[in-house]
Amino acid sequence: MELTRIRPAAQLIASAIILITLIVMGMQFTVHHFMSKESLLFPVIILAVAVVYHLLFDRDIIPNRNNVLVFGSLLVFSVYYVLNINGSSPLRVEYIVYFLIIVSLFTAIMFFKNRIIDKRLWIVFVFIYANVLFLPILLSFNNLIAANSNGIIAFLLLFFCLINLKEKNIVLRSLNIYTLVLLIITLFTATSRTAMMAFFIVGLVFFAIKYLYRYTFQIVASLVVLSPLATGLYIYLNHTALGTILNDLSLDITGKNFFSGRDRIWNEALDAVVQNGMFWTGLGNNSEFPELGGYLHNLYVQVFYQGGIIGLILVGIFLLSLAYAIGKTKVIDYDFRILMGYFIAILFLQVFEGHLVYKFEIISVLSWIIIAFLIRKSSHTPSGSTGSPEANRPQALDGSARA
Repeated sequence: MELTRIRPAAQLIASAIILITLIVMGMQFTVHHFMSKESLLFPVIILAVAVVYHLLFDRDIIPNRNNVLVFGSLLVFSVYYVLNINGSSPLRVEYIVYFLIIVSLFTAIMFFKNRIIDKRLWIVFVFIYANVLFLPILLSFNNLIAANSNGIIAFLLLFFCLINLKEKNIVLRSLNIYTLVLLIITLFTATSRTAMMAFFIVGLVFFAIKYLYRYTFQIVASLVVLSPLATGLYIYLNHTALGTILNDLSLDITGKNFFSGRDRIWNEALDAVVQNGMFWTGLGNNSEFPELGGYLHNLYVQVFYQGGIIGLILVGIFLLSLAYAIGKTKVIDYDFRILMGYFIAILFLQVFEGHLVYKFEIISVLSWIIIAFLIRKSSHTPSGSTGSPEANRPQALDGSARA
C-alpha cells in the first residue's frame, strides 16, 4: 500500500532523471560538451533508473511469445558478439559493458508492460532539448558542430513530436507543433543527407503501410536482406559511369559528394577480414578499424569486421525476428504507422551510419528505444477485437485505448 501511494512521485522522479540524462548526452554534440559522447555513465544511469523503478513499483510483464522470440535471437547474437574476442588485441571491457547495457535497456522497455515516461513528458523534454541545444545554433549564437549527428538526433527527436500530434491539451499541442517545426528546420540546416532521406522514408511508409500492412513481414525481411547488398553496390558504383552521375547529382542538390569515403573504408574493412583468414568469425569485438575511431558507418560491415559471417547471420536473424514480431501486429493505427516509418528509416540509417552496434551514444539509445516501442506495440491485442486491424479500436503507444 505504501509503495502504491508513492508510485506517482517515484515515476515522476525516474522520468526526470532519464530525460535530464538524455539532454546531457545530447550536450556532448554541441559546443557545451564536457565529456565523451560515448561515456558509460549516461546509459548506466538510464538503465539503473528503469530497472529499479520497475522492480520496486511496476513488475507487470508483457507475456508474448513474439517478444520472447526477439529476445532469444538478440541474446544469441549478443552472447556470440561479446565472447568473440581477439586474443592478440587488448580487451575492451567498457565497450562490451556498453553494448550489454544497451541490450538490457531494450529488453526492459520491450518486456515491462507499463511505461515510465508519460507521453506528455516527452513533449516537454523535446521542447526543452530543441530550445536549449538547437535554437541557439539556428540563431547563430552557437556554432553547429557534428552537423551530421545533430541532424540524425533532430530526426529521432521528431518521433516524439509526430507520435503526439493528436495531443488534446492546447498548451502541449502548441509546444509540440512549435518543436516539430524547429526540429525540421534543424534537420535541414544540418544538411545530413541520411537524416533527410530517413525523414522522407518515414512519410512514405506512414502513408503506404495503411494499405500494405498485410505484407509487413515481407517488406521488412526484404529490406534486411537487401541492405548488405546495397552496401556492396555502393562500393561497386564508385568507379562506374552511374556512380559519376549520382555524385554530380548529390553535389548539385546537397553540395556534398555521394561517395563520402565510406566506400573506401568499407572496402578496406572487408579486405582486412578476408586477408587475415577470418571470414567466419571476423577480427573480434576488441579489434578496432584503424580510422575514424574504429567506427565503420555501417551496421553490416561493422558486424562482419568484428564478428565475421557468423555475426552477420546472427544479426540478420535478430532483424528478421523483429520483422516477424512486427508482422503479427493486430492494431494498425496512427501510432503504429509512425513507429513503422521510423523502424524502416532506422534500418536505412544502418547502411550509412550503423549506430545500433559499436557507436554508442544518444543516437544509439534513441534508436533502440523507438524499436522497443514498436515491439511493445506489436504485442497489443485490444479486447473485443474482430480480427480485422481496421476494426480494432486505436491504441496509444503504451497500449491503452485512446479516449
